[in-house]
Amino acid sequence: MSLKTKKDELFDKAQAEYGKRLDRRLSLADLEDQVSRMEQMKTDPSVEAPKPKLVPKKVQNVITGNIFEYNELFGGNADLQVIEWAEAEDAVN
Repeated sequence: MSLKTKKDELFDKAQAEYGKRLDRRLSLADLEDQVSRMEQMKTDPSVEAPKPKLVPKKVQNVITGNIFEYNELFGGNADLQVIEWAEAEDAVN
């Protein structure tokens, strides 16, 4: 007896049409809401515009207080705190 419930149908639809895996533990109303948002985003991509990628622009040394431009070499330094961000396109220019 493999009767499909409404949740199973929504789960299969989301995976087949949108390539997304839903959490079956959510309520039926939550799953329906997620699928309806996926349908809306597919028909109208302006619903959720992609967020610009941010990269560090200026950092401050937390010990000395010195402020300077970010360099990729500073990536793992725990003594530096980012104080100014820039969008990825701006960082290239």
